[in-house]
Amino acid sequence: MWLYLKFLSVFLGCKMPTSTIWLKIGDADVRVYKRRVSNALLIQDPQLTELVDGEPVRECRVVDQAYWEQVGTGEVLQVETTLKDAKGNVVPVAGARCILEHSKNLAVNEKGETVDKKKIEYHLVNPDSSIGELVVPYSPTERIEVKETPAEVKEQGDAYWVPSTMIEGFLIHEEYELPVADPRNDLKLWTEADKAIKRDEIAITTYSNGGFTQYYAFLVPIARDGQFVWVLRVSNKKVEYNCLHDIPGVKVPIREAKTIETLPPIQALLTVPTAKKKR
Repeated sequence: MWLYLKFLSVFLGCKMPTSTIWLKIGDADVRVYKRRVSNALLIQDPQLTELVDGEPVRECRVVDQAYWEQVGTGEVLQVETTLKDAKGNVVPVAGARCILEHSKNLAVNEKGETVDKKKIEYHLVNPDSSIGELVVPYSPTERIEVKETPAEVKEQGDAYWVPSTMIEGFLIHEEYELPVADPRNDLKLWTEADKAIKRDEIAITTYSNGGFTQYYAFLVPIARDGQFVWVLRVSNKKVEYNCLHDIPGVKVPIREAKTIETLPPIQALLTVPTAKKKR
């Protein structure tokens, strides 16, 4: 039985399934395997290191700026803190919200000394683990402009129209509603949403919340029950199907849904030229 399942998994071109279900559609009543869809990562997070005056630093969570570390070893000293009320009864930390509200992040160097966060520089880490070029993060996307063709896309936030079915090839991990800041602009946005819905199109763009990663995002018009809203759906992964089968009896290609041939360009992290040290 095990050899049969192993042979079947090779025949299907996918990994061994974990469970099965019965799929009944019309005359078909078939047992099928259930396997989670895999994905292809489109955008890698860069590997970075933090430096202040050329020395590595790291961030740590502290409460009321209290932080202890054994100098020269980099080891954090554990301190047992007991909270008591006016009657001397022990109060759980979870019940003292003020402690959590006054916690903060501090940056410390290898000697355990607190450093100014404003002085932190971010450098790429080279494949050989050496420190690379100085980079600055992406600024948050503040303007999204939809172009007519992909050839016009040049900057972060530029978008262009694609068939609505193209979003099905992406794994969405964030979604934002985009209500208008001024209700007097409702008509303008609805006019464009109505046109896009009738064309069955959405817009694809690049997007950043700020930081060191850009994402792909889709502008999708939603209309229901006499109301509408634009939605921004963010993704960095595409769906991969590993168990596709040949269609029985079909020898010629069938009409397939369009796929994205040209994605908006992901900008490289901006490199800041560093001054050469005088010898």
